[in-house]
Amino acid sequence: MSTILAASCASSAPRDKAPPAPQAHELLAFELHEGDIRNHFFRRGHIAAHLLVTSGALPRLIVAFPAGNMGIAVWFDAPPAPVGLAVEGGLSGVERPDGMRGVSALLVSAAPALRARRLVLGSVRTLRDVGRDAELPAWLRSDVEAGAAPGGGSIAARRTTVDGEHHLELLVEAEDGTTVTLGADGQIELAAGPRGLRVRVTALSDEAPLTPVPLDAIVNERAADEPRHRQALAFLTYREKLLAGSWRFLTYFGRDTLLAVRMLLPVLEPDVVEAGLGSVLDRLSPAGEVAHEEAIGEYAALLRLAAGGGGHAAQGSGGALREPILDYKMIDDDFLLAPVAAEYLLGAPGRERAEAFLARRTPRGETYAEALARNVSLVLRLAAPFAETGDPRALIALKPGESVGEWRDSEEGLAFGRIPYDVNVALVPAALRASARLLASPLLGADDEGARRAERLARAWKDAGVFFRVELPEGEARRRVSAYAASLGVDPAPALASLAGTLSFPALALDREGRPIPVMHSDDGFVLLFTDPPPGALEEIAGRLIRPFPAGLQTPVGILVANPAFAPDPAIQGLFTAGHYHGTVTWSWQQAMLAAGIDRQLARGDLSSTTRARAALEQARRALWEVIEASREASTQELWSWAVEGGRYKLVPFGAARSHHDESNAVQLWSTVYLAVRP
Repeated sequence: MSTILAASCASSAPRDKAPPAPQAHELLAFELHEGDIRNHFFRRGHIAAHLLVTSGALPRLIVAFPAGNMGIAVWFDAPPAPVGLAVEGGLSGVERPDGMRGVSALLVSAAPALRARRLVLGSVRTLRDVGRDAELPAWLRSDVEAGAAPGGGSIAARRTTVDGEHHLELLVEAEDGTTVTLGADGQIELAAGPRGLRVRVTALSDEAPLTPVPLDAIVNERAADEPRHRQALAFLTYREKLLAGSWRFLTYFGRDTLLAVRMLLPVLEPDVVEAGLGSVLDRLSPAGEVAHEEAIGEYAALLRLAAGGGGHAAQGSGGALREPILDYKMIDDDFLLAPVAAEYLLGAPGRERAEAFLARRTPRGETYAEALARNVSLVLRLAAPFAETGDPRALIALKPGESVGEWRDSEEGLAFGRIPYDVNVALVPAALRASARLLASPLLGADDEGARRAERLARAWKDAGVFFRVELPEGEARRRVSAYAASLGVDPAPALASLAGTLSFPALALDREGRPIPVMHSDDGFVLLFTDPPPGALEEIAGRLIRPFPAGLQTPVGILVANPAFAPDPAIQGLFTAGHYHGTVTWSWQQAMLAAGIDRQLARGDLSSTTRARAALEQARRALWEVIEASREASTQELWSWAVEGGRYKLVPFGAARSHHDESNAVQLWSTVYLAVRP
């Protein structure tokens, strides 16, 4: 066992003093179940933690802290038969005088015994990287001390972070006749007593806490009465930043923040909108790029130590090591800031607060107005080459050397394409229009010449979608649907019945030569929410949403984010299975964005009540909300998959099957947007 084990829960290591307690100690405590995973969330004062237990063939315990994006994970050996693992009585908060704070829970199981296969205390990023099976890195193994508590009644595992500044601790205490011991190989072993296996686990950290926003100060009275979504949003909302998701993404993500703020804008309190926008502006690069993600705390220290040749930090040197490291490899978020900022700052109620907000200063010392202007300048500079040449190879591509660059950020999410549809057809035109509005306003100096330039660029980009267009004769479309459905064991009849005439759809991406990759997708949501497509395009989009998979994107348990049925290359189809992170799966926020986008299009003044486009959108809206309601219980999750049993679709939590390439977060920031997106 390569983790610090000690006999008592006291420690002689110095601790940071606990910060002054906030005046109000609002308790936020809720549970979410997804398949074999039971998620427990707790937030009170300086304490915030997400504890989850997984039952079944691979039981585990994970505790994740928003403070410092730190966590503790225990993976147990596979038992002879699947076992249940649960928390009895919920979580309680623990805050010690030495600055250690966290949660305690009574863990129960009917299993006769459990043996810890691996125990890791460290950054959530580390927990994600090493997982259950990867080799533990040397720096983690080197922080090891071991010792069993007298009598075997309790075991405490402790670790000091590599910078020497902070600490993590897991205390496991036997209850009701259960025994907790260290095996001969140093592994923790639990043996059940007369009432079964019952141990109290207490997980603690002394990272500086974030500042929670009270539940009643996050959304206004127009928000939907959705307690679960309110609780999930509250757990992820802090005055310093909004967190992307839990347990795996408990830190800032620029894209997630901007999209969530945009869709929640009608119901978010201004202070929360500005916390989100401010966190993005604070992290802009000198060139005006939006930061995708931040490495903080111990993970930032690890990256710096690795870059400097390794070795442990000297005591007290953690401040510089722990400075956040920002990642600017994405391209989509650079074109999201202007549309979201314009929507808030030039609309109500942001208009009244805009001047004061833009007068705030970033950590670099520049005003928010100056930071926003840098991003606008970047947008115009990046958009110019295509506007000047009309060459599809001059569209916005992934950065050199990068295999990801927008929300489909798994390695195969774009089928290894280089020029993504969502960025070029929706986000760049939207960013140019928003930039023109911002430049023309007094907020950015009433730069009329700059505004006119942005408008000219926007006009040149309005037809970028033609390069992504895929068309198939009806006969060929039917052949491909039949073959693909047979490969999945899906009944092709409903899909085939929906096909009539030439099938057209936009490619997911272009390859580096500008050729379309024929994978159908859900990124029309960006087009609907951020642009004003012509009526004919709206009809086509609506058709894809109501057409059954694999002719379209609709299944009874969700709208799929990808459909590779029309890709003639089996290798491409193999990149988009129901087990791939961006494959034939449903992402909750994508459904919400489609719904919000349809509502935005229906509010347009140039679509009369008698147009075919309006009728198609209304039909798509009804169909979309049917599948949203059918999967309502999963709506706060990041994503989910499906299976067909007895000829019927069944929702499957993503991560529940061995074929799944990753797992879903129980709460995701942009999955809480149903507080604003409503039927």
